[in-house]
Amino acid sequence: MKKLLIAILGLSLTCFSANALEKRIGFSVTSADLDTKVTDDVDSNGTIDTTKTLSNTVTVPSIFFELAQSLPNGGIVSAGLDFIPGTAELEHESTTQTSNNDNAAATSGTNSGTLDASNHITAYVTLGGEVRGTEVFVLGGMMYAEGEYDLKSVSSTNRTGNVNIQGTKLGIGLKRDVGAVFVKLMLSDNDYDPVSATTENATKVTADLDSTNITLSLGKSF
Repeated sequence: MKKLLIAILGLSLTCFSANALEKRIGFSVTSADLDTKVTDDVDSNGTIDTTKTLSNTVTVPSIFFELAQSLPNGGIVSAGLDFIPGTAELEHESTTQTSNNDNAAATSGTNSGTLDASNHITAYVTLGGEVRGTEVFVLGGMMYAEGEYDLKSVSSTNRTGNVNIQGTKLGIGLKRDVGAVFVKLMLSDNDYDPVSATTENATKVTADLDSTNITLSLGKSF
């Protein structure tokens, strides 16, 4: 999928002509329904000991820049970047655990883990056409972010660390000019690659995150 999207992006850029290039800039607000499958491998032996599915809804602002051009067949192609400023908490998990120790009484407490993302960038291409004054388009993109996790465990030392978060984005949307600006509405799906972290007592925690998004954008062409 990623190689295909890279090829589409490269092909799209070769279609652009500087004489008829349209530049677009604006900001977006996205309501994202997050679904995360979290698995724990207590001994890191490849056997999943617990599985938990989490759901959460977040609202995320972003800014974007696009280059667009009309094609000879009447279609419209664009390539762009979308950037989420600041840091966002993608997921938070907690569960109760009782830790047994041969030399001491059992200890109960709460294990928890958070995953924060910063510098979230999406590189994307769109292909569409105009229908009764409204541009209808499909979108494909690749996402990258810097992740920071924080694991707190009853039975081992707490651990923090950094991971790279990558994924793909597919969507469909509408764009319409309203006076001097344009408005876009898009439905999309984000599919992130699983990310893993291991605690001091060799418990491997893996989170597989996906989201369904509704995005409203306001921008200007020049």
